[in-house]
Amino acid sequence: MAESDPRRIAFTILRRVEQEGAYSSVLLQHMDAGELEPRDLALITELVYGVLRRQMYLDHVIASFSTRPLERIDPDLRLTLRLALYQVLFLTRIPPHAAVNEAVNMARTRAGHRADAAAAFVNGLLRTVVRERSRVPPQRLPRQGDDPAAALAVAESHPEWLVRRWLERFGFEETSRLLIAQNRPAPMAMRVTRRASSRQSVAAALQAESIATRPSRWLDDFLIAVDGAPQRTPSFRRGDLYIQDEASGLVARLADAGPGCRILDACAAPGGKALYLAEQAGPEGLVVAGDLHPSRLRMLRENIERLGLTWCLPVAADFADHEAPLRTGVTFDLVFLDAPCSGTGVTRRNPELRYRVSPESLDRLAQVQTSLLDRCACLVRPGGALVYSVCSLEPEEGVQQVSRFLDGHQQFSLEDPRLLMPETARVLAVEGQQVVVTLPHRDDLDGFFAARLVRQR
Repeated sequence: MAESDPRRIAFTILRRVEQEGAYSSVLLQHMDAGELEPRDLALITELVYGVLRRQMYLDHVIASFSTRPLERIDPDLRLTLRLALYQVLFLTRIPPHAAVNEAVNMARTRAGHRADAAAAFVNGLLRTVVRERSRVPPQRLPRQGDDPAAALAVAESHPEWLVRRWLERFGFEETSRLLIAQNRPAPMAMRVTRRASSRQSVAAALQAESIATRPSRWLDDFLIAVDGAPQRTPSFRRGDLYIQDEASGLVARLADAGPGCRILDACAAPGGKALYLAEQAGPEGLVVAGDLHPSRLRMLRENIERLGLTWCLPVAADFADHEAPLRTGVTFDLVFLDAPCSGTGVTRRNPELRYRVSPESLDRLAQVQTSLLDRCACLVRPGGALVYSVCSLEPEEGVQQVSRFLDGHQQFSLEDPRLLMPETARVLAVEGQQVVVTLPHRDDLDGFFAARLVRQR
């Protein structure tokens, strides 16, 4: 990006997320950081994630002060207002007048022949908010007489239909905790790779690079960054670590891929689990890392080279298609299916996902998952295993999907995950169901569902 002002860079990223369907985490990761100070990078990240996490509440504030309906405000002006309001209402380090002035300048430069009118509208609304803070609608839990779902949806910026689903399943207290957790920054976890001598040596190297870490609660080869940017260090460039959420790592550990294992990762991109599986299989093994979209495999190829995992082979293929590019009769010791899903378990990392999911998209995704599971079942050798996972909290994509699969595939059975998980993580297995579920508000992990299915014959 040619821009160097953090607010304008944040605006550009947010605009692409809203208008192009881009992903905030990807845009932030690929941001040109060469001309930016660390504090500016931190501010851009804070603004992008903050506005997305608080979008519905910010729109509620705009609607409360605007003289025109929210839907009639130009999208760029609405985004400019969100960005300024987030600074005014949530960031104490930025003087309100600085946020207002920059928003007015942005409105003027982006509104063309209506520049003066746009700037006056933005200036008037924001200065009224600053002057009359007592009129700003509070973020609060529902009071007696309120509709709990509607109140929570605005307060914590989640679609009302999704909040209602969670209230029915989890109850009020747990849903409130879940929503709050989804609006907190996720910890930065990293896996220590086979290139490093030990977790302790990587922690010491990062400490020397002014990055403090702590050991993972769940996995003995993971660290949590307390501060700093480990992805910009020599340790990262050497291939000593890989940025990966612990829940993703736990799912890969559930696969129980031993040395020499022949593995198919059917939906591999961006590749974190495929790389972990390749480390477990070792150079005598093989990992075919497939994905429907060739462009998404680029990052995987870069990481294969950085980590030296040459036995991990990226392949562009649609494994829901029975004509996928595998010879008839080819089977694997392990087929790993991290299926396309709604992503409701990872909205603290990708907050825009909450606004993109719908009841209709859940139905469509469930059909895709069913097709993938049916195809992948044919690729597991007798005695082999199929691991199914989704970063979703929705039963249609998790336990109901596995139940449907078992009804139609009598040769498969669930394996108790407690026999395969690290001792510290066995509490994540659901009692009586032989599946693993992680929850952001309970475990401080991304929300995942996972099951290991063994083919008996």
